[in-house]
Amino acid sequence: MGNISINKLGGLSIIIGPWIALIFYFLQPGGTFIDAADPADPIATITAIVGNPGLGQLTGILIPIGLLIFLYGFFVLRGTLRGGNGDAIGGYGVQFLMFGVIGWVIGSGMLLAIAGTTDTNPAVAVPTFGSLYGASQGIGTIAGLLAGLGFLLVALALSTRDEFNKIFALVAAVAAVAAVIFVLIGALDSTQLQLMNSLVGICYVIHSLWMVTIGLVLLKQD
Repeated sequence: MGNISINKLGGLSIIIGPWIALIFYFLQPGGTFIDAADPADPIATITAIVGNPGLGQLTGILIPIGLLIFLYGFFVLRGTLRGGNGDAIGGYGVQFLMFGVIGWVIGSGMLLAIAGTTDTNPAVAVPTFGSLYGASQGIGTIAGLLAGLGFLLVALALSTRDEFNKIFALVAAVAAVAAVIFVLIGALDSTQLQLMNSLVGICYVIHSLWMVTIGLVLLKQD
């Protein structure tokens, strides 16, 4: 690994990182597949988390790792854009993505704290961690908005470059706009939060597929 180039490591990171984060996001207790609960219902969600502490701790650790891996890939991508088309807007987008990832990491840490409680009795855990869960939701909302805007700006930047798939970049831009709208709807109407979270997840599946194509381009630039 000591001899690996920046572009190769960045390409591998932007391919692998998003899928680590996405897979374990879907595996979070109280999320989409495991003990699914309405995220607007802290009692149901916290009960699901403390009821499956091992998986809750695992996802709370691996989601941030996946996010930071793919963020490194975007830093490398930013370097390849310097001096060419999309340089300015791409740099702006990476900044938004960075703070979005920071927010997601903090939110995951809060959920990790809930999963790590030694008292798994919901009657105790819910009053204890209700405020912490609420804070994680607020931070997650802001992070989702920032990341969505970041994906949009980076996608628009790459759509101006010949070496990247322009059509896929524009599809990713549309998905980013949709993600921002879904996050806003979920934030303004808690009754729609569960559905909006699922739709945002679909948008990030599209972005994860798009990032595979970006990573492949970086690998070829090695």
